[in-house]
Amino acid sequence: MNPMLRSFSMFIRQVLNDSMLAAVCCASIFSAFFIRFGIPAVDNVLNSYFQKETNLSEYYLLFDLLLALVTPYMLCFASAMMMLTEYDENIAGYLAVTPVGKKGYILSRLAFPAVIAIVISTALMHWFSLTVWPVWMVFLTCLLTSLTSVAVVLLLFTFSHNRVEGMAMAKLSGLLILGLPVPFFLSSGVQYLFSPLPSFWIAKFCIERNLVFLIPALLTSLLWILLLYRKFNRKII
Repeated sequence: MNPMLRSFSMFIRQVLNDSMLAAVCCASIFSAFFIRFGIPAVDNVLNSYFQKETNLSEYYLLFDLLLALVTPYMLCFASAMMMLTEYDENIAGYLAVTPVGKKGYILSRLAFPAVIAIVISTALMHWFSLTVWPVWMVFLTCLLTSLTSVAVVLLLFTFSHNRVEGMAMAKLSGLLILGLPVPFFLSSGVQYLFSPLPSFWIAKFCIERNLVFLIPALLTSLLWILLLYRKFNRKII
């Protein structure tokens, strides 16, 4: 376990020494403050300007879901960028043949950041959410968003050759979270066209608060991870 922890601590130092990635990791905190205090303020301004209720409060749950997603997405984006840098400099291959091993390298770059993301996003949801959440819902939602973000890491790393391509690919990977607002704006069966996206089922699960939707949310996330992991695993070495 010690080699993995050393590898992870090296990863943390590398991220903190990179000003862009350090800013990316801090972005979730600024997003939390904006959602908690900025959205209600904007709602009040709009109500005063139009002299009527704008019903922005009906979408507070959607903003909470964005809050639950932004932390793991940002942390996993930083992880993907660092892995691409290590791949480009052949550090990944070197670490894979050290006592860290290939498995330890993958765990320190994928699993550890995802677990930390669950903890941080759960805390931010507890302090900054706009709606009332049961504790079990917060944990399960943050778990699901972290799994989705792991799929984003695999997508970025697998289909990019360097960090520049990774940043360009990050825009395309946003399609994985496109399903989040769909259940809020589409009530017909058309919404199920987005069912391959884990974010769609996460939103359904949170709106309905029905554990039935937890199953497709987990399955779609795991399916994306499994499909992408095969190529990711071959690319490491």
